[in-house]
Amino acid sequence: MVLPLMHVILSSRSHGGAKFGWSLAVVFFPLLSYIIYLIVTQPAKRVQQR
Repeated sequence: MVLPLMHVILSSRSHGGAKFGWSLAVVFFPLLSYIIYLIVTQPAKRVQQR
């Protein structure tokens, strides 16, 4: 439970209140919320220009 919480807190994927919300979710539902966090906060893919 500590490792996912540290990743959420130190990550730049979310900011401000969203980071606090994700942290609470990871505390109460560690595995499920961490998986959802990783899926929802994926960095945008860069589109290659020709």
